Amino acid sequence: MAGLALASALACEVSSGGRHSERPDADGGGGSDKGSRGAPTPSALAAGTGHACVLRESGAVSCWGANAAGQLGDGTTVDRSNPVTVQGLGDARQLALGRSHTCALRASGAVSCWGANDRGQLGSGTEISASRPSAVRGLSDAKLVAAGGDHTCALRQNGAVVCWGNNSDGQLGNLTRTTWTEPAQIRGLVDAIGLVAGERHTCVLRQTGGGICWGANDKGQLGDGTTTGHERPSSVVDMAGLIGLAAAGARTCGFTAQSVYCWGEDDDGRPSPRPRKVAEGSQNDGIVELELGPEHACLRHQSGTARCWGQNRDGRLGDGSFDSKSRPSPVKLGSVRDLALGERFSCALRADNEVACWGDDAGGALGQGDAGSEGGAARTGVQRVVNLDDATALVSGDGFSCATRKTGAVLCWGRNDLGQLGDGSGDGSRAMPAPVAGVSDGVALTAGSAQACVVRKSGGVMCWGANDMGQLGRSPGAPIVKPNAIPKLDDATAVTLGDGHGCALRRSGSVYCWGSDAEGQLGDGAGSRGGTVVQLADATTLSSGRAHTCALRRSGEVMCWGANNQGQIGNGAGAAQLKTPVQVPVSVANLSDAAEIAMGPEHGCARRRDGKAACWGRNDAGQLGSGTESSVWTSRVPVKGLAGVSTLAVGSVHACAVAGGRLSCWGDNTAGQGGYVGGSATIPRSSVQGLDVASLALGRDHSCARLRSGEVACWGSNEYGQLGDGGRMVSATPLEVAGL
Repeated sequence: MAGLALASALACEVSSGGRHSERPDADGGGGSDKGSRGAPTPSALAAGTGHACVLRESGAVSCWGANAAGQLGDGTTVDRSNPVTVQGLGDARQLALGRSHTCALRASGAVSCWGANDRGQLGSGTEISASRPSAVRGLSDAKLVAAGGDHTCALRQNGAVVCWGNNSDGQLGNLTRTTWTEPAQIRGLVDAIGLVAGERHTCVLRQTGGGICWGANDKGQLGDGTTTGHERPSSVVDMAGLIGLAAAGARTCGFTAQSVYCWGEDDDGRPSPRPRKVAEGSQNDGIVELELGPEHACLRHQSGTARCWGQNRDGRLGDGSFDSKSRPSPVKLGSVRDLALGERFSCALRADNEVACWGDDAGGALGQGDAGSEGGAARTGVQRVVNLDDATALVSGDGFSCATRKTGAVLCWGRNDLGQLGDGSGDGSRAMPAPVAGVSDGVALTAGSAQACVVRKSGGVMCWGANDMGQLGRSPGAPIVKPNAIPKLDDATAVTLGDGHGCALRRSGSVYCWGSDAEGQLGDGAGSRGGTVVQLADATTLSSGRAHTCALRRSGEVMCWGANNQGQIGNGAGAAQLKTPVQVPVSVANLSDAAEIAMGPEHGCARRRDGKAACWGRNDAGQLGSGTESSVWTSRVPVKGLAGVSTLAVGSVHACAVAGGRLSCWGDNTAGQGGYVGGSATIPRSSVQGLDVASLALGRDHSCARLRSGEVACWGSNEYGQLGDGGRMVSATPLEVAGL
């Protein structure tokens, strides 16, 4: 866990919650800067698993983030996205944050703790949790404190170490009890100068520059060359001359001015019981601070530059991307004075005394205040869909999205007033993915404005959501809140939905449609409800708008039928012809080399085989990307400035494409669905970056991308929870904490 990791307190530091350790000043005081020993530090940072705190110059402490156990110390158990003041604490000198508890070293040498106490981690002599500071029993001469997952340790003025809390793995250095509710001394240890704690282990830095550790060792986190845990402190092998330690989760690191060495769980989850070099500084810019999370790490150089590496699926490295890094990558931030890492987020105290955080905002960990986490806020930043890392297909409708998983299950999230999530409820909305009822073998997926369908392995099609025009293959009526089969269809390979109709691509290459035919959208020329589209036997892809459908043929030709009031058929019709629906498939004019197609309500786009893109139809918000906002184009026009397009998608009034590995969007951006700052754009503009996009799915006012990793990222409006982030945000670049 991250916060425990923070549990490594630095000897010389006024703040840090416990992921790093440095040699103390000669007097052992906690008021000096890490980079220039002896210089006063006005404030410092510390972080736990899901919360963070800042130590103020006065000795007061402010905290924000997760607070279910009272770990923020404000007397409540309510998560806070704005910093709140810890009650009754005005003389703190250093902080240590664990999974769900917080401790402060006070000016007198006493230690106070608050938060979860189910394993005695507050040291109060009881197992009663506290949402306000409570004194650790019998401790009055501490000079450092460190917090692990649910244990805490303190370094005393005489070099001895005492610990309390969970001891199930020997992390307190004494296996006579599994829980200690007050401090117990580590026997035989009298020369400690630094202290850190991981999830289930503890380490100290000795005066000699070596390290010793004890506790859990299943991943080799004790660094003694074995994976056997023990309560007796043992030396880290092959390590000397260290100036600091850091611990988090099941790993530990030590550093010199020029190098970082780590042992314990490696990037692939395997044990690594001996120290290995993982990062380097430079002769002219040495390392002065190291912080660890369970899956990422950051270091600070003497110049104030910060660099991070490790897992980055939620932007916790702060380099503007979501790509994991095996080597340190510079944080997009100026000079910093202190770092603190949580489980899925990071924070820095800048040289100007402002605090900035980045990564996952779960529980308000980024400190962005109510505006930053408000459910309906429009966001140009990317939000990772939670609990989804194996998506194989992705679609979006008006305020909701759905994805298939590798298992064949289908998950949906967002708006649900018309049963569009398929979970059987037909009410409310969901900010996190939930399974569609009764589907475990999905192979292809589609969404209309308020309905969705999935193709099963058998070739059958199941649909749910709005059915007011028979678009789910049943008689028009009330929404269908659980998946229902489309009758007489057992050989589908793909499916598409408009507002009031649907079509399926059959194994033969023919197309079968159902629902409303009021504007010719069934394509059979008969004006009836359902039938086989004529003149098509070699279709490879289908895509539908509000009341029209287009098919991509093997040859690269695109055939469309249905409503043409905005030129969405793309056949070059004159103004007088636009009022007449096209009831049988006709070719999109001047387009014979399409490789991919995507339809919006009344416009469409195609990726051409040469890597360029073309669009046609309605253009009142610049959604054709042609550089104009003229209302209608009845034949295709090129999207300006795009080459090397690998995939594209169309939303209600915007479109996006990946070209040359970069994402660009155009059209409406009033809710941030384009992923850039500003309003509508008539030509492609650079959108959110740092995503390894496999496919795109665009709704009315939000956009989503399926990543090659199987994860899904979304941006734009979150009014109905359609970003799938559980109501939270993530940021790959630092954001200033509000109210500090």
